[in-house]
Amino acid sequence: MRLVRYKSNEGHPEYGCVEGSDVYRVSGDPLVKVERKEKVGTLDLVSLLAPCRPNKILAIAINFPGIDGYSSMMNEPLVFLKSSTSVCGPGEAVINPFPALPWWGEAELAVVIKKPLKNILENQVREGILGFTIGNDVTVENVDHRDHHLARSKCPDQFCPIGPWIDTDFDPSDCLIEAIQNGEVIRRARSSAQVWQWPKIVSWLSTWITLEPWDVILTGNPPDTVGMHFVQHGDIYTARVEGLGELTNQFFVKGRSGMEDSLEGQYVVGPSRRKDSR
Repeated sequence: MRLVRYKSNEGHPEYGCVEGSDVYRVSGDPLVKVERKEKVGTLDLVSLLAPCRPNKILAIAINFPGIDGYSSMMNEPLVFLKSSTSVCGPGEAVINPFPALPWWGEAELAVVIKKPLKNILENQVREGILGFTIGNDVTVENVDHRDHHLARSKCPDQFCPIGPWIDTDFDPSDCLIEAIQNGEVIRRARSSAQVWQWPKIVSWLSTWITLEPWDVILTGNPPDTVGMHFVQHGDIYTARVEGLGELTNQFFVKGRSGMEDSLEGQYVVGPSRRKDSR
């Protein structure tokens, strides 16, 4: 099932599911069992929100060979956190609050947790997750050459688009992950090339931090194909995972001329321009 959150006609979030190009309302608890109800529209007309609102987002850095040149020498994953307020949905504007600093996107396969997990064995991880979605680990350069994995670089509002849905049946074992900036593929790798595979990541994280329902784990950014690409004001950025879908957002710099005219609300890519109900 492809589970979504969408904005109802009354303006509040509802859970639904996607079949083909159609969106249906669902009843029940998405973490347990849902039942498909009436059709609410098609994907080109329904305003999709972020498919979940996680308590925390854990992210794995340097998880592909060729990233920074030393991924194969690490004894354990490099982990950082993103704020819950950094989450936004497909089509929403991403705004850099630090106009003087360069920034970039990172297309990633993301795991969504289904139930509390603590010290879970690697071979039992699948039963503890709800499914998979796509994430964009937006990052801005830090001041004074500080580590860009720190909060100032990773945690601004809208700096973690996720979506467009959570696929509960997806097999991520060997899928192509791509980042596309203004139509050009700038990052690409297969998930099978990751240094730390998602079951090991989830199991290892659970040994020292309790994973909770709806938590999201970003599993790593593919290496560049054409050298480092910073995003510019107005750029369109798509994170694509083969067999899972695409997540597209437009990037803006706070205070830049024309930003207000471009936005007219949060949704700038996709069917709706209405503000997110989160």
